[in-house]
Amino acid sequence: MEQNVQQNGFQVEHCRSNCPKSACNWQNLYETMVNKLNDLNLLQVLSQKINPIHYHHFPKISIAGCPNGCSQPDIKDFGISGYVVPQITQRQCAECNACVDACLEKALQRNSQEIIIDWSSCISCGDCLRVCPTGTLSAGEQGWTIRYGGRVGRHPRFSKLAGRVKNDDEAVSWISEALQQYITQGQQQERLTHFLEFVDLTLKKNENVQSGHVSNGLISEDQKP
Repeated sequence: MEQNVQQNGFQVEHCRSNCPKSACNWQNLYETMVNKLNDLNLLQVLSQKINPIHYHHFPKISIAGCPNGCSQPDIKDFGISGYVVPQITQRQCAECNACVDACLEKALQRNSQEIIIDWSSCISCGDCLRVCPTGTLSAGEQGWTIRYGGRVGRHPRFSKLAGRVKNDDEAVSWISEALQQYITQGQQQERLTHFLEFVDLTLKKNENVQSGHVSNGLISEDQKP
């Protein structure tokens, strides 16, 4: 794998195919991401920024189909995890409690009249949807949660939350723009992981744009060493 990374200038990992826990299908996202990163010609570009360049200098991206994160998106430069928001339909509940029992986050309760979702606890994994026998719970909004700035090594860090996007193209665009910002604004010899440590790449929404890549380059208090 290291040889392939040094040939391509990046690494994109993913979780296993056909996983029953998957909230989103990652195959198309993976292919689109690889094609876009190939177009950026990262090996040549990064070789001009960092000399000598080694394996740990290249961007590491991980895609997981659900919040379980088997491909370890929380410790990569960029991590992408699928999500699916449960929604309550008009179909009559069987009162079987299967969804309540399936939720590891204890985010669901059922009283005599309805199912109640605690949105502060729900992580949008979709476990409740897969066990509902009546369709009372169904899939609502789906998409990708994006994180950045994770790493292991001498000074490990968990990645920071950027936000959510609703489709593959938005996820690929966000990663591409973040890398372009590193290329244009990062200092000579500065590793991507150190650049990501001190920038704000949170996704913001307005009435006209579903999501957009925004970075002000400022160091927030919780990011200072």
